[in-house]
Amino acid sequence: MKRLKVIIAAIAGMALVTAQGASGQNTQEAVLDSAQQALLDSLDRLFVLEEVVVTAEESLTKSSASIVNKDAMTHLQPSSFTDIVSMLPGANTKDPNLTNANTIKLREADNGSSDDAYATSSLGTGFVIDGAPVSTDANMQYVQGASSSEDASRQVVNKGVDMRTISTDDIEKVEIIRGIASAEYGDVTSGVVRIERTMKPTPWKARFKADGFSKLFYVGKGVGWRDNKTVLNVGVDYLNAKNDPTNTLENYQRITGSVRLLNEWTKNGHRVRWQTNIDYTGSIDNEKTDPDIHFNKEDSYKSEYHKIGWSNTLNWKEQTQSWWSAQLTTNIAYSIDRISQTRLVQLTTPIQPAIDNMEEGNRDVGLLPYRYVAHHEVDGRPLNVFVRPKANFFFETWIIKHKAAAGIEWKFDKNFGRGQVYDLTRPLNYNSNLRPRAYYDIPATNQLAWYIQDNMTFTFERVFSHLDIEIGLRGASLLGLDKEYTMRGKCYLDPRANVSLSIPVDGGELHIAGAVGQHTKMPTLLQLYPNLIYEDLKAPEIHVSPSDSTMNIYTHIINAANHELQAARNFKWEVRFGGDIKKHKFSITYFRERMQDGFRQWKNCIAYTYPIINEGVRNEYTKLITYSMTTNGSRISKQGVEWQYQSPRIKAIRTRFTVNGAWLRTVYENSQAMFSTDKLTQTIGNTAIKDLYVGYYNWQDGTIRENLNTNIIADVHLPKIGLTVSATLELNIYTSSQTLYKDGTPIAYMDTSGELKTYTEADKTDPYLQWLVFRYNEDMFRRKTVPFAGYLNLRVQKSITKYANVALFVNKLLDYLPDYEMDGITIHRSASPYFGMEVNLTI
Repeated sequence: MKRLKVIIAAIAGMALVTAQGASGQNTQEAVLDSAQQALLDSLDRLFVLEEVVVTAEESLTKSSASIVNKDAMTHLQPSSFTDIVSMLPGANTKDPNLTNANTIKLREADNGSSDDAYATSSLGTGFVIDGAPVSTDANMQYVQGASSSEDASRQVVNKGVDMRTISTDDIEKVEIIRGIASAEYGDVTSGVVRIERTMKPTPWKARFKADGFSKLFYVGKGVGWRDNKTVLNVGVDYLNAKNDPTNTLENYQRITGSVRLLNEWTKNGHRVRWQTNIDYTGSIDNEKTDPDIHFNKEDSYKSEYHKIGWSNTLNWKEQTQSWWSAQLTTNIAYSIDRISQTRLVQLTTPIQPAIDNMEEGNRDVGLLPYRYVAHHEVDGRPLNVFVRPKANFFFETWIIKHKAAAGIEWKFDKNFGRGQVYDLTRPLNYNSNLRPRAYYDIPATNQLAWYIQDNMTFTFERVFSHLDIEIGLRGASLLGLDKEYTMRGKCYLDPRANVSLSIPVDGGELHIAGAVGQHTKMPTLLQLYPNLIYEDLKAPEIHVSPSDSTMNIYTHIINAANHELQAARNFKWEVRFGGDIKKHKFSITYFRERMQDGFRQWKNCIAYTYPIINEGVRNEYTKLITYSMTTNGSRISKQGVEWQYQSPRIKAIRTRFTVNGAWLRTVYENSQAMFSTDKLTQTIGNTAIKDLYVGYYNWQDGTIRENLNTNIIADVHLPKIGLTVSATLELNIYTSSQTLYKDGTPIAYMDTSGELKTYTEADKTDPYLQWLVFRYNEDMFRRKTVPFAGYLNLRVQKSITKYANVALFVNKLLDYLPDYEMDGITIHRSASPYFGMEVNLTI
């Protein structure tokens, strides 16, 4: 009752002050008691507004990009860079999955396809940290013969950057360019992620985060000298994540450390700025079986990754000459990667040869035991070197301000590891047609690139505020290729243009922008120089009994290198309309992308005649052999509309509203005909049909994916009491997928003559060739749509003192998931809340 009286008195006092002010009287004559004054001071502190943005902001000029600042990342409470990507238009909040590889997919419906045939999108997204690109072209860490559940979900060979390895605590700003990047950025197809880390004095900061699947610790500090012309920043973090909090046998661990030094000085009339970074990233993936519940007690999997990098950026310019500046960026990174896997192997058929033949020809080989333990190691040591000198020029012509740039890049990738190391007579997969190969025997790739561009700003006094036109041209070549490769001596040209027109209006500006450009991604080491294929052939009619000790095998070696391989190229264009009027920011973008020649594994087919020696008698047999090779056989077509609106902070309720979303449609399909034996399982007599005939199909082997979603975010920021709250309503309007129609009739076939022959109507009644026609259920090609789903996510930050901050988040706090029918079946959906919290200390 006493507190109520104080509040009423305070309100009355405020009313008196307001009335006196309105009547022209001196408001200082109003007298408030101590309780009224304390409440007024408290309310004044509560309602002081500061400009804090806790969501991703859209760039309103040039190419479309999302910008995430430090405040937004702090409010997000990320564990890895994967969480930041969830802030893009069209993206959804996902629960962390840190025991599997996390790759990025930009502007792809339903976060893209998991099919490796379309991994060029993630491979072609460039990550640039403090000006230095991250290269994965020499990564070959995968287990030959491993099952998909053990290794495929963890490895990122030919898939780009694993975002789990990027710590977020030292990041100051992120710019994710989804549109047409400037000519400065190359060896990309989908976009560029620019990461700028903190480079300024900061107090000691410590962070501890825990959720249902992971724990994270971080500590960092920044110090400055000479009026902050010399700055040193250090940071260390440790992450421990599990696939299941109750399962201690499978986990992912990451430790990162960074030391960054900035130094500025003036000498002989030149102003020089030098930043040098030393970074370490280590990660461990573990999986073991529980001996109490599994018979195969020997099974285990461990992947270790240790990378150290040293990057330098040197900027200089003359103090008396403001028309030019120069920069030199260098980066060297070396990794020690190791995978160790042990597995109990039991034969599915009683007799299998123990093949250890590394040369082509006949050989008598022993037999595998029915049960054995296989141990497999993969030793990779990739080295990546990057050097880029560039110059900027500033000048004016007429009403045009120019910022021109030119640069040269050299990129070197090489792997010095021992490669796949295992006992050939005790393989993980006895059906594998691969053999160990030392990675250090694989040639390095040398990529030389150059670029020129001019950013022109036209200034108008009346109609337009200004017109920005950025035109650039980039060229890239792979040096040192053998003369067999068609890429040898070829220079890929990427023209790019971005145009932005700003129109002044009352209270701000409107922006109309458009962009068009070509982007090119070179093949990786493993795509250029794949493993040799070892086809181990035996006589089909010879049967080996368990009492026999040997079997005669003929080994045929195939070089699977595709000398016709080209770089993957993506043509993109977009138009955008947006504005910033009285702190109302909005943008809407329509885009199209088409990549005709993405990388994929394609089956080739050859006819091969080989001899087998049995009891001194030599017989010859002919068999069709299919094997995989890398080609430019994938097509990825993207189109969509992205939008974002951000209101000013509404003073009455201290709240800002953000609405973003996207309609995305992505078509994944093959761009070349293909051999297929997927449904060819028939045999006639003792002979498999696929050993005699293989069909060649010009079909659409792919999927159309589409989704429409929007997010409504309300964030309340009360700085004087240190409280920030955001609520996100995720509305997934629909998600659909449709398998492209396949005509199961081949256009041609190959037989044991090795010739590709036309498939005719008469062949459909041939005893053998009729089986090359694959029949599919029409329902397989119907569009399947998942209807509306809604979720409510909550994030809260609270400063306890100026030294401590606590935060919590809850994903899927509330959900709306109505049942729906598909193919006559009622599907029930459910969701489980996912929550976590963290503590931040500042000393």
